[in-house]
Amino acid sequence: MNELIPDKETYQTNKRRMTWTALVMMIVTTAAVIYDPARMNEASAVLMMIYGSLSAVVGAYFGFSASTGAKK
Repeated sequence: MNELIPDKETYQTNKRRMTWTALVMMIVTTAAVIYDPARMNEASAVLMMIYGSLSAVVGAYFGFSASTGAKK
């Protein structure tokens, strides 16, 4: 990990929390779409952007975690 980060444990904890928050947001959004699909149909473009952005955050976290684990 980068030497410029003074507290690496807190940094990792914050990254993990951000990823779990993104996953929870994706689950809540999915539940809202299943609950009332007609209402969510109007916001389909926004929902696609949300899913894309949140999945990129989650994928980047797991991808970088896997790549740093492989280097050890």
